[in-house]
Amino acid sequence: MRKVLYVSSVCSEEVLKFIFTTAKVKPQLAAQKFHRLLAEGFAQNHGDCDIKTLSTIPVVPANHSKKIWKLPQQKVKKVKYNYIPMVNIRGVKNLGIFIYTFLYVFFWSLFATKKKSVVCDLLNVTVSIASMVACKLTGVKIVAIVTDLPGLMVDAKKSRNEPNTPIVTKRLTWFDGYIILTEQMNQIINPNNKPYMVMEGLVDSHMQKSSNELKNKYPNKTILYAGGLFEKYGLKTLIEAFKLVKDPSYQLHLYGLGEMVENMADYIADDKRIKYLGVVPNEKVVAEQIKVSLLVNPRPTQEEFTKYSFPSKNMEYMVSGTPIVTTKLPGMPAEYNNYVYLFDDESIQGMSGKIGEVLEKSAKELHDFGSDSKSFVLKKKNNSVQAKRILNFLDNAF
Repeated sequence: MRKVLYVSSVCSEEVLKFIFTTAKVKPQLAAQKFHRLLAEGFAQNHGDCDIKTLSTIPVVPANHSKKIWKLPQQKVKKVKYNYIPMVNIRGVKNLGIFIYTFLYVFFWSLFATKKKSVVCDLLNVTVSIASMVACKLTGVKIVAIVTDLPGLMVDAKKSRNEPNTPIVTKRLTWFDGYIILTEQMNQIINPNNKPYMVMEGLVDSHMQKSSNELKNKYPNKTILYAGGLFEKYGLKTLIEAFKLVKDPSYQLHLYGLGEMVENMADYIADDKRIKYLGVVPNEKVVAEQIKVSLLVNPRPTQEEFTKYSFPSKNMEYMVSGTPIVTTKLPGMPAEYNNYVYLFDDESIQGMSGKIGEVLEKSAKELHDFGSDSKSFVLKKKNNSVQAKRILNFLDNAF
């Protein structure tokens, strides 16, 4: 059995709900869901893996007034959550987190075995560097999960990244192996050709139990986009494209935060079919995904960052059972093409035409296409399967 220490900012759903309801700025739900599902996937392979997490709580002085954080250990769905105590004061917070993480990882890995590994979120700079230093001293292998490239994230100023100092840039190459979302990432992250594997994403295996039925859909055909509301993500093109779609009964529902929120009232005034519904807990977004007719990701393929990302929303969309229309992202493997509708033309007119073409399909045809998409990701990309792939990677690489 392999022992895995998973170092990130992942929280149990209970702790995340508390942070979400009390924080001035809401935590990044997509990142939280990704890491929580992977931790639960490791736990589902309990015959092969003993998983324990070490988490820095995802708050900073600017977004939460609570100063002292000391949360008890939790065990949820066989995952042991261990939270790093911290003083949420600028200048003190990161130093305390670094020292605690270093000592925890050092003593956890001190009596190393061949079946012991540290897996960490590379984008959490403080804990990833502390973990890496501890592992170098004890000889335990440490693998970094890379869900975005530092410096290429659209909302970098609000992200988990810290400034790109030389040490932050250099540390990308210090790990023993990498778990990356696209093959193109390897050229940047792994110039020394260390062991790596591509895992473009994962879905919740428990979504097998969720139902997506025609009788529960909105009566009017509705499109949903949930995520970063940034022009660079193609959202402005999507809005302008939707405005060209003639059917007055269609609706476009938008969820999330970003630079375009400040202009949302103008878009709504121009077209009453557009609705901005703000930031809501992930379970609410998932429930809405099941009720609409079509999910959309307009992320432009010509942007440099798209080569190095596989949007987690695509996976969440697909497992909902509602069909998705997306751009043909460079990092998206060809096996997905039979399970998504694709924008062949990313202009406003091209997107508008594709949206109109897809929504003209019968409700049953759309529903059947979404059901096939859900079956595909549940079978091939669920969190238990992906965690097992990582365990096999660790066994074979080290």
